[in-house]
Amino acid sequence: MNYESMNQSSQNTKDSEQMSIKDLVLLIRNYWMEYSKNRRLLWFCVSIGLLWGIYNRWNQFKIFEAELSFMLNEDQHGASGLESVIGQFGGLLGNGSDDINLQKILELGKSRRIAEKLFFSKLKIDEKEDYLANHLIKELERTGIWTKKPFYVMEHPLKGFLFKNANTQDFNRLENTALKQLHSLFLLMLTTQVSEKTSIMKLNIQCTHEQLSYELVRRLFDEMSNFYIDKTIEKQRITFNDLSLKTDSLRVLIHGKQYGLAGIKDTYRSTWLYQEEVPKTILDQDIRMLQLVYAEAMKNKEIASFSLDHKTPFIQAIDLPIMPLKTIQLSWIKALLLGLIYGLIVGSLFVFGRKFYNDHIRI
Repeated sequence: MNYESMNQSSQNTKDSEQMSIKDLVLLIRNYWMEYSKNRRLLWFCVSIGLLWGIYNRWNQFKIFEAELSFMLNEDQHGASGLESVIGQFGGLLGNGSDDINLQKILELGKSRRIAEKLFFSKLKIDEKEDYLANHLIKELERTGIWTKKPFYVMEHPLKGFLFKNANTQDFNRLENTALKQLHSLFLLMLTTQVSEKTSIMKLNIQCTHEQLSYELVRRLFDEMSNFYIDKTIEKQRITFNDLSLKTDSLRVLIHGKQYGLAGIKDTYRSTWLYQEEVPKTILDQDIRMLQLVYAEAMKNKEIASFSLDHKTPFIQAIDLPIMPLKTIQLSWIKALLLGLIYGLIVGSLFVFGRKFYNDHIRI
């Protein structure tokens, strides 16, 4: 009895599987017939897709890509004892300090402070010299990006805007809005990269104007590297400058004392008096004391100079962009293929949706 029940159950399972496969085949056949009936609709969608591909390719702006690679050389001979000990474990810890410095440099390139120095440098394009920011705004206006706005906004507040001065501290609300928008659009053009194996960094600018793309990446590198170097050695430079002023003052003071001693000797050169020895002795003592202080100050100055030289990082450009720049633009074949695919997808979804609605939803 149990054996017969198991056979019956197995037979029912096979029948249900065969029915499921049959239903699936019938379903596919029904939808295929529906697609065959709506060939004209599918061809219409494909035609619209091809027209869209042609329009998209025809109105697409050519993009110029400027790439610059560089590396950071930092002399570690001037490191402190603790830094040297930590550096010995750099291989085990993945050179954390080096990675931090590389990421810091790349993040500086994205900062608004560096961008402001870049934007308000002068640039001559088509025989007209202006702020680089204004040249970039005009190019963004030409491509329709600068004044891009939602449909419910009547007019963009920055339409026709240009910067009149470079004093960002005195900017009004409109100028600050323009600066923030320009910076955000600039970040969309910029990509950064660092190699984990070689620690070589790259800056990449993609812009619809060849000279702007070229100038942006080169000037960004200059501003970014100069800022990083200045801030890295700021403390050592201040110490060296203070010691330079102190040694110069001591030198002037010693020379004044020496001239004073010579004057006393000239005054009493025809006679010899005991009173003559007192000011001479005082000046001799002052001169010797100042010379000792001067010698110590000069030693500290040399140490500070040595520390400054060894602390100064060196950011070296490897490959600079050269004209003509690489261009990026969708080819005609890819544009037509995309239009074809999009048209087929839209038409197929429409036919499928209508068939599904008529069979399962519509009463």
